[in-house]
Amino acid sequence: MLNDSVKIIVKKVFPVTPNQRYDKQTRRIMKIVLEDQSTFVDVGSHKGEILSEALKISPAGKHFAFEPIPSLFNKLKSKYGQSCEIKNFGLSDKKEKSDFQYVKSNSAYSGIRKRTYPKTENIETIEIEVDTLDNQLKNHDRVDLIKIDVEGGEFGVLKGAAKIIEKFHPVIVFEHGLGASNHYNTSPNDIFDFFKLIDYQIFTLKGFIDDAEPLSMVEFFDLYNTNREYYFLAKLRVL
Repeated sequence: MLNDSVKIIVKKVFPVTPNQRYDKQTRRIMKIVLEDQSTFVDVGSHKGEILSEALKISPAGKHFAFEPIPSLFNKLKSKYGQSCEIKNFGLSDKKEKSDFQYVKSNSAYSGIRKRTYPKTENIETIEIEVDTLDNQLKNHDRVDLIKIDVEGGEFGVLKGAAKIIEKFHPVIVFEHGLGASNHYNTSPNDIFDFFKLIDYQIFTLKGFIDDAEPLSMVEFFDLYNTNREYYFLAKLRVL
């Protein structure tokens, strides 16, 4: 029987769930995109697994992590606060106070709105501070990669980061899945049009890694509606 440490290694090398596969692919993307002094922005940092990788790849960079759940924020602050800026905010397209659905039984499902859950969960409504990424990073001089994992609220985050995206053209890894985004009245059409207007193209994570062609609107819609993929990457079109 495998002990716990061996199980962790096996899961990293041979991911068995979609989320483990996406985490592994995200780490590969980070090694492609990030340099020693790059800036990584982790929106919905949770326990900091991806943030930790950014600190290894870009030790001389300036990094930001956003986590609205107080208990997780405090742990992130304690562990990574000397290495990067940890901010106790949710992100969207406006500055406000907001109710937030803290899923105590499975914190990864937490978000500003309730979403579809695979089983009955223990949910507590808390109040959080919400701001835009444009406000939070208005004085920063570099952004190379943004990861957005906010359980359906990604369109608000993108709209609130429009100036940052226009200025720095970062690569963006984002979750967009049926069962979460639709609870924010967001469709794949909203996401596709947002990126098309700023001359960005959308890829699956594997597609980017393999240097494949970008997704067409039909392909993106199909992946969303069938839930065959729910993590994607967007980057500036290269002419």
